[in-house]
Amino acid sequence: MSENAYVCPYCQSENIQSYNIAYAGGFSNVNGVTTGVGIGVGGRVGVGIGNTVGTQQTALSMMAKPPMKKSIAIFILKWWIAIQFGLVLLLWISGLSKHEASLIIYFGAYALLIYKTYQRYVWNRDTYPGLRRDWEHTYVCLRCGNSFLL
Repeated sequence: MSENAYVCPYCQSENIQSYNIAYAGGFSNVNGVTTGVGIGVGGRVGVGIGNTVGTQQTALSMMAKPPMKKSIAIFILKWWIAIQFGLVLLLWISGLSKHEASLIIYFGAYALLIYKTYQRYVWNRDTYPGLRRDWEHTYVCLRCGNSFLL
C-alpha cells in the first residue's frame, strides 16, 4: 500500500482529481459549420449552411459544480416586482380603495421580504464559506467515481 495521502479511501487508487480541477477542466468551446445539399420531390436542389457555437460541459464537471452563493439583488428585484403586482391586483379587486387590510398585507409582504433577504445574507456569510472550503478539499476518484474530502 502506498504512503501517499492522496489516494481514494474506497479503492486505494492514486488516480484522483480535485473538484476545482475537474470542474474547470470540463468545459470546451464548440464552433462548427455544417453544410448540406438536398433534392426535393420536384427535382429542385436546395443548399443549407448551419453554424453551431456554444460551450460543452462534461458529466464529471457537472458533478463537481461548486456551491453557489444565494443571490440577494435578483431575489429582491423579483419579489419587489411580485409585491407591486400583487398590490395593483389587490387594489383593483378591492375597487381601488385603500383598505387597512390591503395596507397590512402590503407592509407584511415587505416585512417578509426583508426577513427572507436577511436569511439569505446570513446564509452567504455563515454557511457558504464552509461549503466552499469543503468543495475545495473534495476529490473524485477517476477509477471508481467516489467523491471524498481530504
